[in-house]
Amino acid sequence: MDWIGGKGLGTKLLLDEVPPRCDPLGPENKIIIVRGPLTGTNFPTCNRYGMLFKSPQTGTYAESYSGGDVGRRISATGNAAIIIEGVSEMPMYLHVSPDGATFHDASSLWGKDTSIVRDGLKGIYGANSESICIGVAGEHLVRIASVQNNKHHSAGRCGPGAVMGSKKLKAIVFSGTARPAINDNPAFKELVKEALTRFKKNPLLYGPEGVYRKLGTPSIVEWANVLGCFPTRYYASGFSDGRDGLGAETISASILKRREGCWNCPFTCGKHVEVSDGPFACQVKGPEYETIANFGGLCDIRDIKAVARINDYCNRVGIDTISAGALCGLAIEARRRGMIPALNGSDLDYGNAGSVLAFLEDMVHLRGVAADFAMGTRHVAQKHGLQGIAMHVKGLEFAGYDPRAFRGFALSYGVAPEGATHLRSVYHSIERELPPSYENRVVPMIEQEDKMAIIDSLIVCKFIRVILDWDFLAKIYNVVLDSSIDGTELRAIAARMITGSRIFNVKAGFSRKDDYLPERTYTEALPRMNGPPHELDKASYDRMLDEYYAARGWNRDGTPPGTP
Repeated sequence: MDWIGGKGLGTKLLLDEVPPRCDPLGPENKIIIVRGPLTGTNFPTCNRYGMLFKSPQTGTYAESYSGGDVGRRISATGNAAIIIEGVSEMPMYLHVSPDGATFHDASSLWGKDTSIVRDGLKGIYGANSESICIGVAGEHLVRIASVQNNKHHSAGRCGPGAVMGSKKLKAIVFSGTARPAINDNPAFKELVKEALTRFKKNPLLYGPEGVYRKLGTPSIVEWANVLGCFPTRYYASGFSDGRDGLGAETISASILKRREGCWNCPFTCGKHVEVSDGPFACQVKGPEYETIANFGGLCDIRDIKAVARINDYCNRVGIDTISAGALCGLAIEARRRGMIPALNGSDLDYGNAGSVLAFLEDMVHLRGVAADFAMGTRHVAQKHGLQGIAMHVKGLEFAGYDPRAFRGFALSYGVAPEGATHLRSVYHSIERELPPSYENRVVPMIEQEDKMAIIDSLIVCKFIRVILDWDFLAKIYNVVLDSSIDGTELRAIAARMITGSRIFNVKAGFSRKDDYLPERTYTEALPRMNGPPHELDKASYDRMLDEYYAARGWNRDGTPPGTP
């Protein structure tokens, strides 16, 4: 019970088996694939899996999660975790089943896009299989390369695709039909019933006004603009004049074909869209809010059809849309300022979707100056002197919320082990309802961090966090793991995971200085539609950092006591 499963198990394995100062693209780094104790069960939103590794993009501890239809197949193999180590001399794929694991020649799959690979492996291993794979970006060791499953689902952040590519591992196929025995447990059946009741009573999740179920994450576009945190024209503004062409209503009225959910999910937040003709013709599940924010906002592309096409391209080549959009936005801003070499006659600019697609292709294929951007924001900023404008923490590009609009959430960007991710705390969803303040932000943000750590250990979708209070989370673990802990003990386990990831980073060479946002966030105000601009005060942030370390029981420099 010290680490539980999912994120907890993965963190423990990473600490035990991966040298923190190893080359992320070398043989000592490992890919740790985990499922949670709920994966593959009848519990709603449980069909997710996680990947933990040392990031080639940031050099830190890293984790990435994905939904779709692969989690239950991992569960059916009978493994709680699968560890990939070493480096192959030739392209391979791995098949994992209840009978064991075997490597196979993947030379015929190398160079193929992720949709082709997925369909090809499905044809070989049948309906009771599912796979994860990399695209050309991972093969080329692009540092923002993702791992794709079910064509449109991504373990996207921190470059897991590059780690697979460094090992010449094109794909992993999971096959099996076994269902967890816990499904037949009467207490578990009651637990599932209670979860569904909570789910259906929540107005955000379900019913005629269930915004996320009805409209999905693109519904965030509206409130992010109103609040003034929608990242626009590479962080020049917190709102976009083109927002009406990017939101959920526009998607529903123009390109939506059907709603889709992950396996065993009553939520159906996913939206399958189709652009039937023209230069942006495509079929894709999405685009989600983060993709819209980082291409529609940062690159000022105001045509949702164009954003959908870019999303489809990113999925096929296997790159993280969050980092990709941010890097394209940085390239546009740097080109406008004359800070990078000419782009071979390219007309890369805000609002020019065709030029953004062309630049993405150059990034993926490591052509020209785009090859520098393929290494990530920290690398390209250092090489081309872009530190004054580049937005990242620890090398990870911001998610789709400008942190200057918040206080506690800004801190969560800073202290997250892998950098500027919104998923370690999801605190913006709470803080947006609160008046701006530096007071009483740290302790509730930490509680959210702890809760997200447990959710990622289950592993379930973060959308249902609103129905998962600590008592219910403890009840879930007690039924599934036949234990008897309470919410306080569960939080202690969560804190152990978070401190574990901190220890990994400290050993890798990271310290307090790496927990700050870029200087630009403290010196430039963020314009908003209504009201005065958002501002983030560095001295106040510094005090919050002190408070955070103290609450976590770490030293003032951010080092957990006893770190070797």
